[in-house]
Amino acid sequence: MTVDPATAKWSHALDGHTWYFCGKGCMTKFAADPAKYLAPAPSPSVQAEPAAPSSLVGIVPAKTEYICPMDPEVVQDHPGSCPKCGMALEPRIVALDTYADDAPNPELADMSRRFWISAALSLPLLALSMSEMIPEMPVQHALGARLIIWIELLLATPVVLWGALPFFERGARSLVSRHLNMFTLISLGVGIAYAYSVFAAFFPGLLPNLANNSMAGPPLYFEAAAVITALVLLGQVLELRARGRTASAIKALLGMSPRTARIVRADGREEDVALEEVQMGDLLRVRPGEKIPVDGAIVEPHMREHVRLVPMRGFETAVADHDSSLRAPIGVRLLIIL
Repeated sequence: MTVDPATAKWSHALDGHTWYFCGKGCMTKFAADPAKYLAPAPSPSVQAEPAAPSSLVGIVPAKTEYICPMDPEVVQDHPGSCPKCGMALEPRIVALDTYADDAPNPELADMSRRFWISAALSLPLLALSMSEMIPEMPVQHALGARLIIWIELLLATPVVLWGALPFFERGARSLVSRHLNMFTLISLGVGIAYAYSVFAAFFPGLLPNLANNSMAGPPLYFEAAAVITALVLLGQVLELRARGRTASAIKALLGMSPRTARIVRADGREEDVALEEVQMGDLLRVRPGEKIPVDGAIVEPHMREHVRLVPMRGFETAVADHDSSLRAPIGVRLLIIL
């Protein structure tokens, strides 16, 4: 996790530099052996991949990369939308603090606000437009055709110019990048319908007489532009909520994995160490009731429950299906050696 110096409660001064921590435990471990945490990370070829981030992650802030779920080749160092498909980018690596339960998704909040306001304006606009289908058109006789046009223009303008603004931005970006997507279609459809209706409202005499009823005037599509915008915003809200629940489920699975492992030294001593300190070839003890911290192979399945780390490529050999009691909670595979 990334620690904000302005809000951090714990800090430790070392060689003229102040390090900030999320908790007292992290600060105590760092103060006891700073060299261990400030040293360069071991080579990936000899370091085991941890099952979950350690509580000490974040002493040195890591750069977060954002990736598109639909186009994985799209990677950037800041949140935004994909230039190809228009979807919102997500962090490449999901950590326990990536999607905090009390931290609202800013894009979801923005889309929800746009949806509710657009829906509130689109419903009366749709009702007013459909009133032409009422026999003898009592609403048109009561308000007059010109007043109805101005009311529709007044209701549709904030929906199209404000509610659909993210769609126009993504549609324009798709044209620039030459990767057409659904936002290209949405922005063109909504924009043309609204622009034509505005032109017809101000200059009806320049259009051919397409309406059979002179009271109705030329056909307008304010309600189509507004309703389409509201429906697409609803789809965006549902999509962002679903993706948020998926992230919460991933975070819950990460939270089930242990933060430490019990290592057996060459002289027989046992001690608990942070997960990132475990390296390939270390011998670990898994005591009754404990979770499997890393991928590995059981070397003493009968006498004692030990796990020795093996490379991931070793899992192309047979994996026993009859012994699942030692499997880790997030899909860790164990190579059983009998």
